[in-house]
Amino acid sequence: MPSLSQALTRGNNNFDLIRLIAAIAVIFGHSYVIQMPDGHLDPIATWFGRESCGSLGVFAFFLMSGMLISASFDRQRSVQRFLVLRIARIWPALAVCSLFAAFIVGPVFTSATLHDYFAASALWYFLGHMLTVVHGLGWVLPGVFEHNPFVGAINAAIWTLPLELKCYLLVLGAGILGLTATPRGMTIAFAVSLIGFMLLLRHPFTEVLLADLTVLQSGYSFWPVPFFLAGMLLYGWRDHVALHWIPALALAAGYVGLRDTAVGPTLFYLAFGYGVLWVGTLPALHRFVPRHDYSYGLYVYGFVIQQCLASIAPQLHHLLAFVIVMPVIFVCAFVSWHWVESPALNLGHRLLGARRAARAAPVRSSIDVSMP
Repeated sequence: MPSLSQALTRGNNNFDLIRLIAAIAVIFGHSYVIQMPDGHLDPIATWFGRESCGSLGVFAFFLMSGMLISASFDRQRSVQRFLVLRIARIWPALAVCSLFAAFIVGPVFTSATLHDYFAASALWYFLGHMLTVVHGLGWVLPGVFEHNPFVGAINAAIWTLPLELKCYLLVLGAGILGLTATPRGMTIAFAVSLIGFMLLLRHPFTEVLLADLTVLQSGYSFWPVPFFLAGMLLYGWRDHVALHWIPALALAAGYVGLRDTAVGPTLFYLAFGYGVLWVGTLPALHRFVPRHDYSYGLYVYGFVIQQCLASIAPQLHHLLAFVIVMPVIFVCAFVSWHWVESPALNLGHRLLGARRAARAAPVRSSIDVSMP
């Protein structure tokens, strides 16, 4: 049976495809809440009675991130390199999307006059908030989408980014302490982080920088952060984690047989997580792995474009709305990757390479596209 360690070798996995599917699942799930409610739930919520396409997409993102971000630090062993590449991966695309929302979408869809729109402090608060990404709230523009079924929210989907960034700090701390290099070290990092998360659940922290870690979003039955922590642990034990259809089938069968018992929810998440990893290594899917990573662009532009359509046609059936917006969102993601994300990553590598060249011979390296 192939191990997770083998799967983490570039070219031996379908993780970029998993992230692409996860981003599409989030957009699909949002179509049920952004358009006018018609009494239907998305398929996951209907079939399983817990979670949704959107929440499972987010969980897959966090699971992948926990593994790949841990691998990124362990491979580089450099705080500076880790921070530069994470900044290059997250902020430029989000900044451009936020400017697009504020200066193109906002003026087109606001109910206020243009003078009042640009004079409103809410516009500049929105930009400052979106560009700092410290907390997942505060995404309203003056007079924009105020009559939508999902009232006012410009880009509510990015509530997960502050959580991702805080999880990155866990990996950074574990790396600085030398814990990412061994299974024992990653087990310690996982255990300490999980205990901290459980303490926050028991005693919620109201300070803005940590308050969103334990918020259970509408439509979610579980939290994303534990999936990131599980990804960290899986990376630590990657040489010992076998990926095969038999355990995947056994976990799925166990859930089906015990879904109405006390262990049903646990088996659901275990079957989902292991299933994501197994599908992520299937050789038959290698041919479908995209050459470029459009998942982040889909994620950051999806909600904005969906809200635009909901403002124009709120009564549109959610499936038809999904079909209409996907080509537009893909165009935005294409532009974001080729004109913003990839150039930003290349610039980050050049800056790091220039610093290294001042001390030693230059070393060529490929683009780090591990996140989100």
